[in-house]
Amino acid sequence: MKRSKRLKVVLDLAERKRKQAEQWLGQAQSKVQQGEETLVQLQDYYSDYANSFYSAGSGGVTPGQLQTHQAFMQKLRVAVEQQKNALLMDRAQLEKVKEHWQAAYRHFKSVDSLVEKLKREELLLAEKQQQKELDERSQLKRPPFI
Repeated sequence: MKRSKRLKVVLDLAERKRKQAEQWLGQAQSKVQQGEETLVQLQDYYSDYANSFYSAGSGGVTPGQLQTHQAFMQKLRVAVEQQKNALLMDRAQLEKVKEHWQAAYRHFKSVDSLVEKLKREELLLAEKQQQKELDERSQLKRPPFI
């Protein structure tokens, strides 16, 4: 069996690993994008809620309303900080997945290049062998009646 055929199994495995790494990369990118969108939504909600309370409260608020508002604003600040931390972790994970994908892609490309090189060498060798056989046949003595 030719070396290029034997390495086809390795190439197929490298391609599967590359495709799986691509899927993981896509998932990690989606997770980061969703985290960024969630953070923006939380920050916008925080700003909108604060502005609406201050606008409504310009006429005066009760101590209970103020306490409720402050408690809710604190919960929103905590949620924003938690989302920022989660986003930092998701971005770090994305970088790790990106490195894994790059390694899988490089491995696939190197195996693919090797298989292509072997195919070219095998083709060249086959052509040389065929030319050798043709040369040998042409040098055979032919009977005079042909």
